[in-house]
Amino acid sequence: MESRMNGKTRKRLVQASPAILVAVLLVARRYQSELGHILSMAYLFWDYVLLAGIVLTLVVAVFSRRLRITAILTAFVLCADFVSPTILDWYRNSGPATGPSLKIISFNWLADERDRSAIYEWLDAEKPDIVALQEIGGSERGVTTTLFGMFPYHTQPASDVMILSKYPIIKQASKTLDANSMVRAELNVENRRLVVWGIHPATLKELAEVKARDHYLADVAQYLRLETERVLMMGDFNATRWDPGFRAILAAGDLHEQPALVALPTRMAVRKGIPFFGSPIDHILTSTGNVLNDCHTGPNLGSDHKPLICNLKLHN
Repeated sequence: MESRMNGKTRKRLVQASPAILVAVLLVARRYQSELGHILSMAYLFWDYVLLAGIVLTLVVAVFSRRLRITAILTAFVLCADFVSPTILDWYRNSGPATGPSLKIISFNWLADERDRSAIYEWLDAEKPDIVALQEIGGSERGVTTTLFGMFPYHTQPASDVMILSKYPIIKQASKTLDANSMVRAELNVENRRLVVWGIHPATLKELAEVKARDHYLADVAQYLRLETERVLMMGDFNATRWDPGFRAILAAGDLHEQPALVALPTRMAVRKGIPFFGSPIDHILTSTGNVLNDCHTGPNLGSDHKPLICNLKLHN
């Protein structure tokens, strides 16, 4: 009797499944913007999500004989997705690059009125060749006296994004999208032209900001398709390597990061009291042929981001 009832229940579920699927799709369509917001937030920690999924499925494979094959296959698919960005970066980062080597820093130093002398001391000790700063208004103490003294060339402030360089800036331009700016500067690096982009789209706190960020990233991808020179792109993208908008930028510009199985967390949860946990939303990207190595994060310097530092070797 019980098996007959179970059979009837399964039959009814099978019969109802098309209607259930349609209902789910209609609800998803109705709330697609809200679901997109949730997914964008999830991408901020997608490395950890995939790692947790891999560990969970392997545990199931060990302790459940009935689900072993399914769990192993699922773990394999998750592993393939997890390593895919690293494989692409490794392929594009393989060189050969025989040109000059540069030290690069990208840092969202957080717009406020605090004393920045520790940042200036740290930059002076690091001696970078090119720096991209985000959330810089130009009115902070020490910018014109100390910061500009370290770098003979800098772009004009553009709504919080600035590029500073020890190499001459031949040409510069900026564009504002939805109250967020991007800066493009052409540098003469030992008689080689290098196009440097400073990036900082909107954050993801609200749905409207997610739409603004996606619009910004789409425009960056569009502009990259028009580039004819080798590119260095730096900044707080408010997107991880899993986000479709970020992947579109990589594809449009044939760009890459330094290969890493787990990306470096840079946006730290210091305001939540957990400064050791963060999301990898700050990036240093460059064109295929150029090589990035020794990428690492710097110390806590009063911001909710850590600086991102890389060595860049240019294609000759």
